[in-house]
Amino acid sequence: METKEKNIVALFADIRGFSHMFEILPPSQIYRFTNRYFETAYKIIKQYRGTLDNIVGDGLLAIWGRDEEKLNPKAPFLAVRAALEMRMALLRQNVQYKWEYHFPLEIGIGIDMGPALHCLVGPKQKAIDTFYGRPVILASRLGDLAKNNFIFVSENIANTIKKWAGMEKAKETHVQGFRENIKYYRVFGLMDFTLKNGERRKTSNIRYVAPEIIAMIFEENGIRKPVILKNISSTGAGVEIVRKDDVNISKNKNVLLDLKRLLRGIVNNIEGQIVQFKNITQETDEIRSLWQIGIQFTNIDEGKKRLIETLNMI
Repeated sequence: METKEKNIVALFADIRGFSHMFEILPPSQIYRFTNRYFETAYKIIKQYRGTLDNIVGDGLLAIWGRDEEKLNPKAPFLAVRAALEMRMALLRQNVQYKWEYHFPLEIGIGIDMGPALHCLVGPKQKAIDTFYGRPVILASRLGDLAKNNFIFVSENIANTIKKWAGMEKAKETHVQGFRENIKYYRVFGLMDFTLKNGERRKTSNIRYVAPEIIAMIFEENGIRKPVILKNISSTGAGVEIVRKDDVNISKNKNVLLDLKRLLRGIVNNIEGQIVQFKNITQETDEIRSLWQIGIQFTNIDEGKKRLIETLNMI
């Protein structure tokens, strides 16, 4: 192949706790768990028009712009959305399999964009088609920095997606291989522009994709359950839960969402009512049934609305 410089978006994702698994689990179980995640990540990357470039141990590299002459202007947006969905996929595995493995895995994701060299690396007999350059290296370094399921993006990415993303500037830091301190941002979520009935949603309350494990409390019996917060707006939220017999999931049930982790302790619980629910068949199995629940907020004051709206960028 011809060696060529291209503008790309590089995404590096690193699974935390992978090495520790080898101390307590047989390789067959580790393979089953991690390979399920990599298969899901591959589908997500492909769905958002990226290319899975390489998998090395517990990390993967994805590229946007690999096969295009000119980088798609939407590539940074698509890469960040893929990162959020990849994070969601790992959270799903954690809530479904926590009882079996006794500890949740974490993921760290870094994203950068810029010029990189598309080339073959290695001996001719085992040459690898990949990219060399700053965006690949910086994405890897940001992925290494990202703890607790964080997603870090470079300043280039942040400037491109800032109209659609909820972000927080991180403290500039020195990373290996770079002379100057690196400016980067933590991404909390992204506007959900999902098509509905074939058309863009025509509402100011576009939901905010913000995958996070929080707690849902069933007011009927006080049972507290871990759930994945999939999206949130000032009127309601979507969550995912592993359904078990000890909770009654049905319409009009009153619940509390514990949002202090997402809203930094300013708001603790928000009251809501279940308005819809369904089994997510493509993401579940018979033993660990995963359900999606729609919650409409009730008795929410203007202060809480405004705080959530700052997340939603409405």
